[in-house]
Amino acid sequence: MNDFVIHACEQVLRFTQIDKWDDLSEELKVQLSFNMGVVALGLSLTKQEGFQALANARSGLVSMQEFREHLRSLIVSHKVKVDEANIVKTF
Repeated sequence: MNDFVIHACEQVLRFTQIDKWDDLSEELKVQLSFNMGVVALGLSLTKQEGFQALANARSGLVSMQEFREHLRSLIVSHKVKVDEANIVKTF
């Protein structure tokens, strides 16, 4: 797996450890969105799995916890080995 995609997977898991979208600064919202794009492209996600899932979390249709679990399940199903130490870092 490409290191850039692995890093993006770690970042989306890291940035989704919050309660709601608005808990992120504007800068982190941009970073999360960019990394989600990398994950979607790198894992060949469908529009529903990637873009729509992010849009649903942003608009509050799903909780950030549900979005994070969705991402984790995709990352696991694609056998991406992430480093938990990179995910738990504060931001």
